[in-house]
Amino acid sequence: MTEPKKPIVRCEDDHDRALQRVAELGNPPQGSEEEAELIGLVEAIEKWEARRDEAESWGE
Repeated sequence: MTEPKKPIVRCEDDHDRALQRVAELGNPPQGSEEEAELIGLVEAIEKWEARRDEAESWGE
């Protein structure tokens, strides 16, 4: 299996698209390319949300 490209969430639109793709992927088979994509998306979403929440706590 090839290494999937790591998704990056940079803005609200990216975030919305990533959430939509996560919903589309659902619960893929373990070890599949879809599972790897899902994991990457979840990680990217969590990083973006953490940065957004931190910025909001600082009033930015």
